[in-house]
Amino acid sequence: MQNYLIIIIAGIAGTLLMTGAVYLLSALTGKNYKVVGILATMLANHTTKEKGLTRSTPDILLGIAVHYLIGIFFAFIYYFLWQMGYLALTINSSILFGLSTGIVAIIFWSLFIRFHPNPPLIPVFTYVLSIGLVHILFSLGTYLVFSLMY
Repeated sequence: MQNYLIIIIAGIAGTLLMTGAVYLLSALTGKNYKVVGILATMLANHTTKEKGLTRSTPDILLGIAVHYLIGIFFAFIYYFLWQMGYLALTINSSILFGLSTGIVAIIFWSLFIRFHPNPPLIPVFTYVLSIGLVHILFSLGTYLVFSLMY
């Protein structure tokens, strides 16, 4: 049971780190990279008439929940790969895992936006690229929690 709690904490920490990075990028560039809002809008299919993000509290809560559950899921994968000996608990392996999950995220988001019936107006190329790259931060966050708690 303790292992599950550590994995959940690692997933939340990694997700928080990467989410903070894209929100900081949004603030610095003035472009919309707000992953929770974009995810919420697309999951609920509540793009505004102006092609903006939903402001509905239930939608945002859905976006937060799904985003963090995905982070916890990837933390479980990282833990499993580490325990099975496929990945070492090192910074280099963590970066490799982050790049791998980043590629998965790039493919997912590219397809999700492309085939969504009414996606919000966002800078798609730079959004998808930044989401892919911040998965390295996610992985480093999970690595940090795992290395401190194991």
